[in-house]
Amino acid sequence: MPDSLLPLYLLLFLPLKALWRSRYPAPPKPTLPALQSYWRQSRFLLVLLGVFALVAWRGNHSVKELGLAIPPSPGGVWGLVCAGCLLAVLLIVDQWMAFRMTEEDRVKQADKLGELPFPMPRTGVETIAYIAMMLAMTASWELLYRGYLLLVLAPLTGMPLAVALAAVAYGAAHGYKNPWQFAGAIAIALAFTVGYALTGSLWWLIVLHAATPLSMVYVVRRLKAAAPLDGAVSP
Repeated sequence: MPDSLLPLYLLLFLPLKALWRSRYPAPPKPTLPALQSYWRQSRFLLVLLGVFALVAWRGNHSVKELGLAIPPSPGGVWGLVCAGCLLAVLLIVDQWMAFRMTEEDRVKQADKLGELPFPMPRTGVETIAYIAMMLAMTASWELLYRGYLLLVLAPLTGMPLAVALAAVAYGAAHGYKNPWQFAGAIAIALAFTVGYALTGSLWWLIVLHAATPLSMVYVVRRLKAAAPLDGAVSP
């Protein structure tokens, strides 16, 4: 799939597919064991990454052009520093909120975890698989929708329009639940895309993107420490 088709797939097909599924959801699938669920979540992305690898090879796109240079650019280093500081602050806030959390709050949090499209890990093997899946997924979407799309779109449209197109497409690819969710997804995607355009590095964005799903492992363990909620957080 050459550069002329993969961007169209990312900009049009995936967002429209997600919006269609939001309006006409498929019947619920049978609940799978954790490892099988993680594989089901990952296999499509693995195929897409294989296509992207072929496109990047044919287009002679370097890791530096795609925002994965090691060491990162000066802007990328500052991004990593800011990401680390932000996550530290969020960890402190989370600990404070957990200290004040009531039994009712824990039940609500456990119910929200149960609404996720995949079960939370319970064993060591499941935890490793979950972490690997989330790192791969978050890094891949950053690479495709930030590093790759801006690389191929900016020469054609200019950077501002490339940023807007990539951000709207990525936000829409999260589907539509309500106006606030839809606008929020686009706003966050726009902030990440602008951040990449300013720094030219994906590493700090991958750290921020992966932090939320990875923190779920800690949240589940904390909830399971409360005996009345043991059943509530089980898949």
